[in-house]
Amino acid sequence: MSKPQHISVYYLNIILEDQQMNNILNKLYYGEINPSEKPAPATKQYTDNRDLICSTEEQLLDQFPDCKELLDTYTDALHIETQLECEADFERGFRLGAAIMLNILNE
Repeated sequence: MSKPQHISVYYLNIILEDQQMNNILNKLYYGEINPSEKPAPATKQYTDNRDLICSTEEQLLDQFPDCKELLDTYTDALHIETQLECEADFERGFRLGAAIMLNILNE
């Protein structure tokens, strides 16, 4: 009769983490993970700010109806700038996370 093989908890955790990482990498590769598609959390601060933006835009259009096209161009440019900033922040965060992991692994 053969002896049962025991895997240490350390190696079991490595195997499980590797399986989870493969799962995450597969989901990322196949587009199942896309953080930018998730809406911002509906916190009070977020909803208050969103309401302020909407009411201010309405007031501007009421007072300056001839400037709708200019306001649309302005808000479109702001949205593009925000998107580019978010993309750069995501890349920096990802690089920081990778650097932290490498630092930990090299200890």
